[in-house]
Amino acid sequence: MKVRIVSMLYATAALLIFPAPARSAIEKVVGGGGVHQGETRRITVIGDGIDFATTVASSDARIGVRLLSKKGLAQGRAKGQVVLEVAVPLNVPKDQNFNLTVKIAPNLYYSKGGSETVRLNVQAYPNSSWRPLFHFAPSWGWMNDPNGLVYVNGKYHLYYQAVPFSRDNGGQLNWGHAVSTDLVHWSGRRDAMFNPPMDLLGSSDDQNQVWSPFSGSAVVVSGEAAKQSSCDCSNLCIASIFTKNTPILALQDQWLAASCDGGESFKIPESVLPNLTPPKPDFRDPKVFPYKGRWIMVLAVGDKIELYESANLKQWNLLSSLPLYSSLTTLGPFVETPDLIELPVSNSKTSETKWVLTYSEGFFPPVACQGFRDSTGMPLTAPAPKKECEKSRNFTSRSLYIIGKFDGKQFKQESQPRLLDFGSDFYAPQTWSNTPGRRILAAWQDNWHYAHQVPTTPWRGQLSIPRDLGLIRDNGTYWLTQTPVQELVVLRNSALGRVTRLENKPLTNRTPDELKNFRSTAFDADLAIDVAGLPKVNSQIKIQLRAGNTGQGMVLTWRRTGADKGQLSLTRSASEAGGSTSELTQQESGFIGQWLSASVPLAAPINQQLMSDSTNAQPSTRSQIAQVPIVVSGTNNSILKLRILVDRSSVEVFAGDGRVVLSGLFFPDASNKQFRMYVTGGNAKIVSLTIYPFSND
Repeated sequence: MKVRIVSMLYATAALLIFPAPARSAIEKVVGGGGVHQGETRRITVIGDGIDFATTVASSDARIGVRLLSKKGLAQGRAKGQVVLEVAVPLNVPKDQNFNLTVKIAPNLYYSKGGSETVRLNVQAYPNSSWRPLFHFAPSWGWMNDPNGLVYVNGKYHLYYQAVPFSRDNGGQLNWGHAVSTDLVHWSGRRDAMFNPPMDLLGSSDDQNQVWSPFSGSAVVVSGEAAKQSSCDCSNLCIASIFTKNTPILALQDQWLAASCDGGESFKIPESVLPNLTPPKPDFRDPKVFPYKGRWIMVLAVGDKIELYESANLKQWNLLSSLPLYSSLTTLGPFVETPDLIELPVSNSKTSETKWVLTYSEGFFPPVACQGFRDSTGMPLTAPAPKKECEKSRNFTSRSLYIIGKFDGKQFKQESQPRLLDFGSDFYAPQTWSNTPGRRILAAWQDNWHYAHQVPTTPWRGQLSIPRDLGLIRDNGTYWLTQTPVQELVVLRNSALGRVTRLENKPLTNRTPDELKNFRSTAFDADLAIDVAGLPKVNSQIKIQLRAGNTGQGMVLTWRRTGADKGQLSLTRSASEAGGSTSELTQQESGFIGQWLSASVPLAAPINQQLMSDSTNAQPSTRSQIAQVPIVVSGTNNSILKLRILVDRSSVEVFAGDGRVVLSGLFFPDASNKQFRMYVTGGNAKIVSLTIYPFSND
């Protein structure tokens, strides 16, 4: 009897410790079916015990899979949900089937394990008539800020914020990569993926270790310095200094990753500037440059900029701090992607130089209001944070510059902040490093208000035209100038046989006959117009770019506002803005003139205005945006000179000898290819017009 009782006790204990396996682990798999080339598909797995050794296998090695979120597994609960993100590259043939097999290992407590196979069919994306011809855009996936711009061994390297498996930036951010020898033709490279690798989901995934490489810069280190511990290369090193963002810890600090093969791949990164306790908000976007035998870092820190120095790129010391806003709120504005560059004054009789500080005005984008999620990745239902977030619609994506002096420790501003670009789509600008004799700047050509609504497929986001920077002095005022890079002559030369030219041609209320047969979806135009014949206030010159039977295209307008005053604007219609419900339908893409209208809603809210100088004085709304001359020569200052670059989904207009630029996205019908221009309220004269068509489609 005693033996039997002991046996029963052992059996009972065994059942308590090792209960019988439950039913099959996987209850439901949601997903499958058709998936496009260059698209992602989310697969949801629901069942018991699925936090134990969840593995995924794909029948096609080109298919990428990663863990997107977990729910209900944090406290060891039996039932849970795993969301996987499946990425189909563009090179997977259409009409091909592949299987995705999800396996759950058996567990004595919860389930006996199981597996499920999901079949997907690859379908081709239609060719998009909006893919840019001479602007860089990724072949597929999401793109935003340019990063790590560096020139080395005859190649311009462009890294950028990328979600290669999605057209939205809700996935795991990486650094995309492309190279060019002429800043016009770009070749995509394998993404510079730091962590985590976008490979098949392994047997375990520690979300505490997931981080993203936010914005940063890159510099060339050569000779003996390249052999030091920061690089450990034999000869030449590209050192990338970027922000490591760890969402689970709400922490941002600066890391360095070195490349010994010319920027094609990077070593495992290491920390160089940690965010100390208490952590600083928005501690990110380092721009590093050499200065008198040492390195200087410009860093965005909440509502100000901090400057650091280092002798070896590893140990950094704080030099100074420059506040740019009077206060910092959760929504913004806050500083993003700063840059500090020295430029010679081109029309100075001496070797005078000035320093130019550029930066972007960040804010919490409204689209994030729709994406609040809890720690498991599920949407929040609480209305309070969403209501607060909606206030961010008072902001817009814009980039600014300040002219001043840099003494190696402090930047002392000598001008009001001015807009780098008066259009709606120019953000997070950066300059290439290691370009002796010139400074080249480019930016993300988009706006956080509607970046997620842009209708391009299978990519979203593109780079602005790279621009050569200059500095001029006019009547005691210093102006930054921007000019499309000279390398665009390659495209102009290829179009020589199809160039349209007009000289000394009257411009009336009808488009000149010489333009009626012009057709192109991408072109480059030089235009000079004598506006002396438009004497009346509100008389206008209208230029319709990519017009046709279904729309007016992007409309460029110069309007007389006084005897020596005018305004230049760039407008897109709702039909060419990605949909009637899109925020792209805002009418004014830009608004600038010889005297800027005080009513233009480009200024920050009154309690968060930009500072005019280091004494914290608050300028008026009008004085924040400088008065910019755009009519620059001719009798009575009557000649309006414009450089107009039109690509298949963008327009960039340069005026005022480069002091004014307007950049905007638009999405015309593929059949709209006309160039129309006319006047209202008087007459004008086309002094000269040359249009170089880059396409025949």
